Amino acid sequence: MKRLSNNPTMDHRRSFLACSFCFVAAFAILLVRLAYFQLWSGEAFRNLSENNRIRVTEIHAPRGRILDANHEILVDNRPCFDVTVIPEEVQDYTSLGETLARLSPLPPEVLNEKLAAIRKGVPFRSYVLWKDASWDTVAYLEANRLRIPGVMIQVTQARDYLVQGLFAHSIGYMGEISPKELKRAHRREYRIGDWIGKVGIEKVWEEQLRGKKGGLQVEADARGRQISLVKRKEPTPGKNLVLSLERRLQQRARQAFGDATGVAIAADPRDGRVLCYLNLPSYDPNSFVGGISRDEWDSIRMNPLYPLTNRGIQGLYPPGSIFKIVLAIAALEEGIITPQEKLFCSGRYRLGTRDFRCWRKAGHGSMDLHQAIVQSCDVYFYQLGQRLGIERIQSYAKRFGLGQITGIGLDGEKSGLVPSPEWKRKRFGEPWYEGETLIVSIGQGALLVTPIQVVSLLSAVTNGGTLFAPRLVEKVESTDGKVFVESSSARGAPVNFSSRTATIVQEALRDVVASEKGTGKRARMEGVAVAGKTGTAQVVRMDDQRTPGDEIPLKERDHAWFACYAPAESPEIVVVVLVEHGGHGGETAAPIAREILEEYFRSDQPDETLSASPASEVDG
Repeated sequence: MKRLSNNPTMDHRRSFLACSFCFVAAFAILLVRLAYFQLWSGEAFRNLSENNRIRVTEIHAPRGRILDANHEILVDNRPCFDVTVIPEEVQDYTSLGETLARLSPLPPEVLNEKLAAIRKGVPFRSYVLWKDASWDTVAYLEANRLRIPGVMIQVTQARDYLVQGLFAHSIGYMGEISPKELKRAHRREYRIGDWIGKVGIEKVWEEQLRGKKGGLQVEADARGRQISLVKRKEPTPGKNLVLSLERRLQQRARQAFGDATGVAIAADPRDGRVLCYLNLPSYDPNSFVGGISRDEWDSIRMNPLYPLTNRGIQGLYPPGSIFKIVLAIAALEEGIITPQEKLFCSGRYRLGTRDFRCWRKAGHGSMDLHQAIVQSCDVYFYQLGQRLGIERIQSYAKRFGLGQITGIGLDGEKSGLVPSPEWKRKRFGEPWYEGETLIVSIGQGALLVTPIQVVSLLSAVTNGGTLFAPRLVEKVESTDGKVFVESSSARGAPVNFSSRTATIVQEALRDVVASEKGTGKRARMEGVAVAGKTGTAQVVRMDDQRTPGDEIPLKERDHAWFACYAPAESPEIVVVVLVEHGGHGGETAAPIAREILEEYFRSDQPDETLSASPASEVDG
């Protein structure tokens, strides 16, 4: 039998020592193991922990196509290579900037700004540095991937504008999203380097076109090599847009213009669909796809003809004699003249001490309203304007949509100007003079309109007084053809005028083209009755000392207008043509309008029936 110790303190000390020994031994083992991990195997484990990473790569959604009314593709996508940067993997941003500066199409300062912004981004997210890299750049970066950590080539898509500059001012173009755009609340889904619609349909319909991004989560090592796929989310393609524009009409209008500058717009007066929307000069949106160079941008921006200006909605011009349509309707509706009443034109109309001239120096003699519209007599309309007064003129102009935007659905549309005594007092602090009323009566002076407003005006004259908001997009479709949105034109406030007034004015407009004395004879077609109105808008005041043989500088030449519709008895199409510094509307603009009409009616009638009749007279 074991004898128990008579000293309890000694027993506790032995137990404490045993426990302490076990604790020290365990701690020593942990310390040795830790030293092994840190000193002998630290580098290997560091590589395992740091270099095998979960990398998030976005998969950009294919952008929706843009098609014309006949489903011909106007804008598509093509494969391209983007240069991307992953902030966490870049070792030296200064060295990286110097290396990429030799390859990048971006100016050095822009490249450095983008690298600085990317450096502050999410560490493991890839950011686009520039799009559509050249084959040489791709080959160099791929061959030197190990020497340029953090830079990768991503296969994606770039916009392909198949018709180059033919639809540039309606479709627009894309560009890299700006810092200001990124800060907007509804731009949170965008990243640095993403591309976005900048102008035109590409901008206005951005949400439908862009689709939704997908993404990849992959495990990759420090050299950018993929080890395994963790997760994949497929992108949702953007929706296609079907426009009301017809490529064939647009091409015919472009051919008819030649080297001239101006606008041609065609629309269906029955619902506001825009069939042709041509602005010249134009530009190639493909220049912006990979990021436009500074030299190319400067050549476009500094062009004295301003190819980026959307003249159809932003160009402000005096309407010239086209405004006489409004005067005629106002005078008939207000009862200040009858269709049979005649006024005399001697070539001049005196008001106070000043003579207001007619475009025909010899005068037109005595004529009624019908004759005055057909021959575009200025003196006749001076007298109508004086009887109406500026307030009533402004009221009717506003009813027909002048002085306000049409709502065509393109950004940057201007409202134009319908002057009034109140406007002049606020603008210049001066009273309105009666002579200014006479000038406005023939579409000159401070009165300014856009070509698309003239389209709406003439459409309302032909359709009984309905002002439609012109539209360019017919429907929104998925890639499999399912229709999501089918557009319809919004109706504005009706323009109230009697059917009797409409008939009187429409018959006169028909004779502007059909009559031997009409100023629009060059728009005449066999087999299709055309009605219209010519206009010549002065750019500078005429010099009484100038002789007929004097050469007029191009910038001082008048703008040429022609606004028409056909068939005259049941209008299907309205065409408005403006040729900048083109001279007389009947000479320059009317033949272009005729060619557009020929193309429109070509499918229904043999080519030989669409020949033009000779004409020689022009209006003022």
